[in-house]
Amino acid sequence: MERPDQRTKTRVKLETSANLQISDRSLAGNTLSRDISLDGIFIRTSEPVPINVPCRVTITISGTSSTLSMQIKGRTVRQDQAGVAVRFTELELDSYLHLRNIVLNNQVPDSAA
Repeated sequence: MERPDQRTKTRVKLETSANLQISDRSLAGNTLSRDISLDGIFIRTSEPVPINVPCRVTITISGTSSTLSMQIKGRTVRQDQAGVAVRFTELELDSYLHLRNIVLNNQVPDSAA
């Protein structure tokens, strides 16, 4: 049976570098985000990750002339074969504004989906 979609915020596809820090363990290197919203992010990883634990996500977006890095506190909420979902629990104002702009600028109109 398929689980109902429990998301409350718009999510957009975004493949960018993401580092997941849980306690003293860091998942970095080949970890990429798959999609993101103002509520959370899905990070691709094949490593097992404990669920329902606090974490810190560092999202890095590189452009042609600059790099944006956001550190966001969260909690792991789900894992499957593709990766782990993190729900954001604490966003600084700057990170929230950057994230909001990323979501707004990457939305696909309903008619194009």
